[in-house]
Amino acid sequence: MKEDFINKEIWMLTFGASFQRAYAYVDNASNDTKVLFKNNTTVVVENILAQYKTDKVTDGQHINNIKAVSDSSKQYSEIFNGGKINFGIAQKMLNLYLKYQWCLGNIKEPPHFPVDRIIQQKLNEQAKLKGLPKLELLPWKQFKDEAHYSKVINHARALKITTPAKLELKLFQRR
Repeated sequence: MKEDFINKEIWMLTFGASFQRAYAYVDNASNDTKVLFKNNTTVVVENILAQYKTDKVTDGQHINNIKAVSDSSKQYSEIFNGGKINFGIAQKMLNLYLKYQWCLGNIKEPPHFPVDRIIQQKLNEQAKLKGLPKLELLPWKQFKDEAHYSKVINHARALKITTPAKLELKLFQRR
C-alpha cells in the first residue's frame, strides 16, 4: 500500500517535470487520451525497469529504452505535436523515473541522468573550473534524437568527477 502510494507520487512528479513547458500536446488534446497515454507509458517504463534491477544497462541499451518510450507514444499521435513525444521528453521521463527508483534503492545505478537546461549549465560550470571546453546548451524539450543528449552524457563523463548519475545528484538543486 505504501509502495503504491510512493510510486503514484513518483509518476506524478515524473510526468509533471517531463511535460512542463514542453508544449508536447496539441491544443485540443483529449484529457481521456492523455490519461490512456500516461497509463500505457507507466506500463512500458515499469516493464523496462526490470533491466535496471539486475543488469548493468549499457549506453546503447539505455538509448534504445528511451526510444521505446518515445515510440510507445505513437499510438496516441492525435494528442501530440509531431505525432509522439520526442527523444528529449522521453529521456527526461525515463531518466527521472529511474533516478527516483535508484534513490529509493529499488534499482542499480542508472547509466545516465535526466538532461535539462539546469544540468547542462551546471556541467559547464564544472568544465570551466577544470579548464575544459564548454558544452553547447540546447533545450532538452527539442531533442529529436540522441545526438546532443549523448554529448551531454559524455561531457559529464569527461569531467572525471564520478559517475554521471552520482554527478547529477551532486549538482542537482531546486531552483
